[in-house]
Amino acid sequence: MISDMERGRRKPGHYKPLLCDLFGRTADELGFPDDQPAVALAPAVDLGAMLSQASAVTPATVEDLQRQVDGLRALDRQLGSPAVIEPTRHLVNTVQDLMAHVFAGGIRSALAAVLSDAAALNAWQVLNAGQVQGAWQLHNLARTAGLESEQPQLLAHAMGEQAYGLLDLDRPADALQLIEAARDVAGTRVPQLLRAWLHAAEAEVHAALGDGLKCRAALDAATKTLPSDTDNAETPYVSLDEWHLERWRGNVLAKLGDSTALESLLVALEGTPSTFVRAAASLHCDIAQSLAMRGDRAASLRHAQQARTLARQTGSVRQLKRIEVVMRKTA
Repeated sequence: MISDMERGRRKPGHYKPLLCDLFGRTADELGFPDDQPAVALAPAVDLGAMLSQASAVTPATVEDLQRQVDGLRALDRQLGSPAVIEPTRHLVNTVQDLMAHVFAGGIRSALAAVLSDAAALNAWQVLNAGQVQGAWQLHNLARTAGLESEQPQLLAHAMGEQAYGLLDLDRPADALQLIEAARDVAGTRVPQLLRAWLHAAEAEVHAALGDGLKCRAALDAATKTLPSDTDNAETPYVSLDEWHLERWRGNVLAKLGDSTALESLLVALEGTPSTFVRAAASLHCDIAQSLAMRGDRAASLRHAQQARTLARQTGSVRQLKRIEVVMRKTA
């Protein structure tokens, strides 16, 4: 594939940020200047035909669309964003088109729920590809659809995820405001699992702000809120159990420079499911960071290299950027 790009037979597309990060060069230096796409006239749309197509949407259709979202989510966790970013984008557009022509009733609100979930998933994929602005727009779409679905858990989740874009822009104070707003939206109306997830996300923001006291308080709140039954049937977009929370705890404590972070991270690493490849990359990066702080450079470098391999495998530009920072400190 890279050979085809070098010969001009293939354009880099959404791989452009990843290639720039891997080779440490700008798009121009790699011969990938920003293309100026030709402006094409939008094809004429037969409104009557679109309305007829939308009127054929049934509850079974909505369920099938949701199954597609769930399938893409599972592939994203295992294979990474590059493998599914375009299929997810296509699905978002499909649901959006259908919703635009279903003008009332329960079907429209049900489509809104699917759209919110799909748009948030696509936003997370785009964010992992290093495209913060594109992710921001998709998260806004997820929030708007979540409002119309009248499911506060969808809105709160989209807002919580959107805060990570602000963290990537180094705006942790803004991210905290957004997380707090998401928790206000959630209140006690959303499943307990999502409330625990929001507490953990808040802990990460406090860590970015360097506020260890509030970070640990939020982690404790997440632990207390986490239900004993962590089945996520109500919120398939939230994967959180004791393993995930232990991994999260290690991550945020490592950012604070807490010496106890390594214990949580090593425990989490032992129980990492094989399908959570991107999460494994993050774990190895956090372990590398903690080992570097302890002065064990050799072990830190080994974990950093493993993290980089997994991050490349999943196409996570966000993880690669973190890993390169850790490796520079280890060198």
